[in-house]
Amino acid sequence: MNKLTLLTSSLVLAASFSIFSLPVMAQDLTAADRERIEARKNAKTQLPGERVGRTITKALELYNEEKLDEAIAVLLDADPSGEFDKAFLNRFLGNIYAFKQPDQAVKYLEMAIKPDVLGFNDQSAALKLLADLQIQDGKFKAAIQSYRSWMRFTGDNDPDAYFRIAQAHYQLGEYDKAIPAADNAIRFAKEPNKSYYLTKMGAFYELKRYPETVATVETMVQLFPEEKTYWGYLGNFYTLVEDYSKSLSAFQIAHSQGFLEKESELKALGQMYANNNIPYKAATIYEKYVKSGQIKKDKTMLAAIASNYQAAREFSKAAEYYGELAKLTNEADAYRRQGVALMSIQRYQDAITAFNAALSRDADRTGSIHLNILEAYFYQGKYKEAYAALLEAKKDPSAARQVRSWDSYIKDRAKTKGISL
Repeated sequence: MNKLTLLTSSLVLAASFSIFSLPVMAQDLTAADRERIEARKNAKTQLPGERVGRTITKALELYNEEKLDEAIAVLLDADPSGEFDKAFLNRFLGNIYAFKQPDQAVKYLEMAIKPDVLGFNDQSAALKLLADLQIQDGKFKAAIQSYRSWMRFTGDNDPDAYFRIAQAHYQLGEYDKAIPAADNAIRFAKEPNKSYYLTKMGAFYELKRYPETVATVETMVQLFPEEKTYWGYLGNFYTLVEDYSKSLSAFQIAHSQGFLEKESELKALGQMYANNNIPYKAATIYEKYVKSGQIKKDKTMLAAIASNYQAAREFSKAAEYYGELAKLTNEADAYRRQGVALMSIQRYQDAITAFNAALSRDADRTGSIHLNILEAYFYQGKYKEAYAALLEAKKDPSAARQVRSWDSYIKDRAKTKGISL
């Protein structure tokens, strides 16, 4: 298993993609930091000058009428004086541009934030909006810094911000940094969030840290047992650590709950039975869902059913499915395998028919097939036919040793029975 199939990285991202980004470390604020934040929160609210105030009021009226271009034009025509008025106006421009031109919004929000003169709520909102716009635009490194700045400014350990930072690191291929960010999202969330765990799982997988990947998904199925796909993830990831018995257990639980619906999932269940040396269950699972139409009836699946029945010593069923495989593919090897299965249940004449069908289709190892025919005739007491098959087998040098051992044996038995070869 090289890439996430039922579980690829693209699948992980699709499950959790929106606007990504998150900080990697929980906020570690000093007492001075806390004092600064409280002072900023409790500071007297500053208002813009009268001229800027009128401009903002006019722009807000146009905005409420959904006249965004006109609102922007009014703001751009303003000539604010003083650092606070400029920052206040730029923040308003950034908010409106966010609906039309995110790149312009980023420009004005950065200008609004830089002097650090806005009131606590306005500065906080501008930092957050800037981060969201940056991540939407794929500017992941900048977004990570902006989310960190926002959390440090507010002093909050925001789980969604940590999640967005984790996703930004994931997008950048910085999987080792995505994991602690996802852990912080999990740590500070009020309720378990599926997306946080999916990101952590995906990062461990990309780093090929498979035991941790498994441990994460084990937690996921405990927290979200109703999520069908997580059981499939767990079953598949157990195979990465070669724990096939647990993989089978996971698939069995999912199957018993009716969670396995996709063809790939049902095939995986059958494969796990085969991997755990339970070929009969593998064959019957495949057979059941081929008959129901949930698994496509094709060459690969017919071969899987037949070979598993063969391994389970259900030779009649194996012969049946090798016969279906032969009809579907018209391949010599399918007929040969059908013949071998028929020999096991002493249907010698049917086996000879299957072996001859293989020979007529340019089979490989013709000497071996002629020896199979020899055996089928021999066990029926048809020594003349057996000897004729032996003469055909002699034409294949690879069968020479077996031919020698059969030669005298057939002659002796024929002589005993008074049969002339």
